[in-house]
Amino acid sequence: MKAKIFALLLGWIGLSMGVAAQNTGSKMGSNPDECVKNYSLYYEFYKQKNYADALPWWNKTIAICPAFSKNLWIHGERMFKTRIATEKDPAKKEVLIDSLLWIYDQRIKYFGGDPRTPEGYVLGLKGIAIMKYRKTEYNKAHDILGESIKQMSMRSPAAVLLTYMQCSRQLFADGAIDEEKVLTDYDKTMEIVNGNLKQKPGDRGYTQAHDGIEQYFTTSGAATCESLVKLYTPKFEALKDNIEWLQKITRQLRTSDCADSRLFSDASEALFKLQPDAAAAHNLAAYFMRQEDYDKATGYLESAIKMGQESDELADMYYELAYLKYFNYKKYQEARSLALKAIKVRPNWGDPYILIGRIYVDARKQMFKDEFDQQTVFWVSVDKFIKAKSVDPEVTDKANELIKTYSQYFPSNEDVFFHTLHEGDSYKVEGWINETTKVRSRK
Repeated sequence: MKAKIFALLLGWIGLSMGVAAQNTGSKMGSNPDECVKNYSLYYEFYKQKNYADALPWWNKTIAICPAFSKNLWIHGERMFKTRIATEKDPAKKEVLIDSLLWIYDQRIKYFGGDPRTPEGYVLGLKGIAIMKYRKTEYNKAHDILGESIKQMSMRSPAAVLLTYMQCSRQLFADGAIDEEKVLTDYDKTMEIVNGNLKQKPGDRGYTQAHDGIEQYFTTSGAATCESLVKLYTPKFEALKDNIEWLQKITRQLRTSDCADSRLFSDASEALFKLQPDAAAAHNLAAYFMRQEDYDKATGYLESAIKMGQESDELADMYYELAYLKYFNYKKYQEARSLALKAIKVRPNWGDPYILIGRIYVDARKQMFKDEFDQQTVFWVSVDKFIKAKSVDPEVTDKANELIKTYSQYFPSNEDVFFHTLHEGDSYKVEGWINETTKVRSRK
């Protein structure tokens, strides 16, 4: 190690002579030779991830020439994060966290004007660090992240936007901010996220931020139907020709279970006139379903599906139309066809499988006169409930309850024997169901 340091010092002598001849500016501090020597020594240890030996030289470097290189502060951030992660003493850890936050401040002081990572970018790093290491300081993190977003605007990193909304939700829960502030924060972050997704469709970071921000908003308690209607109704007349505003409020109203409000209806119809697309038609279908005007709801859903083959909500549209066809019009075969289309679009969704199982149960007497044939339909129905929970754990409780309920209607042992069948035999349920299942008797 001594030989390596000696070699570094020789290199430093040559480097410092060249630098001193070319640069006497403020970046080198008052002692350019010491600046270059200390930087070279700390950086060699840093490259080896030997942070314990790197830090003393790093401290000397920042004391002499803090403006020498942006990497000084980037490396310092990394070293102190590593020390925080391994420190067991709570008091010492707090000192290290203070040092990390100070590093962000110093980076802003000396490199806040960097065009690639300006002050707003570093504020984002600081706000996220506060949320990670000082989880109770939501208000401070919220202010810093808000300033970061203000400065960075569309360049705001996805993690900053998501963390900002996390702070907003917590502050509302603590009574520190009101509903309108949460809504404003939601609008601000989602506008930036959606703008970035338009430029970079499928971007993982912004896609995750989109879903996370929606979740924080909908679970915040601020996104109530009453608060949204109160906030947006006075603005409607002035903004009813603004497509982006209409898209935003209809999305929020639907998310907040407010699709039966007059505001939702007015906004959806205004949006459909301006931009007759799948989303607008889907909104109107949701409204008319709440109003129990199933004919209009069906018409708008059919329009939404035709226009929305590339829509993220296509599976929902197919499922909702399938439910209407099943529940309101008793068009069982058509309902199954639509539910299968929903599954094709979103294979890991359990609800369409459950719907098909229910369709089979209700259609059995329409298809079969014989009681045993009707009982065999329960086999394929239960198959669908089993499939539902296998692809979608969220429906497990609902599926298990249905399995328990409908297994009671399997044929008896005697009926199975009478039809020369045995437990576990393969059996095909005929008719338009046309599915192969396994013979089972009720317990």
